Amino acid sequence: MWRLIPFALLAACAELPPVEDTISAEARLRANPVLMPLDPLLAESRNPSRAGSEQGILLARGAALGRATIAEPRTDDLDARARRLRDRAEALRAAEI
Repeated sequence: MWRLIPFALLAACAELPPVEDTISAEARLRANPVLMPLDPLLAESRNPSRAGSEQGILLARGAALGRATIAEPRTDDLDARARRLRDRAEALRAAEI
């Protein structure tokens, strides 16, 4: 603790640039944000979650996905599979978005 005091004193003596120079002209022209009272937001946080009614459904879906298995590829011909993947990639690159 005592070792940090010299560093704190050195930091207190540092000259900082003026704050006015750090704000751009564009930022000065913008309107200030509208501040809202916190009480309504805090009251809203005490309400039960709207997702609570769906929780059971979501947990069941998650459990089903956790038990799902990925099927093995239908072909042992990796060259043919690679060729199909390259063809699909080319078709996707050529498609207009």
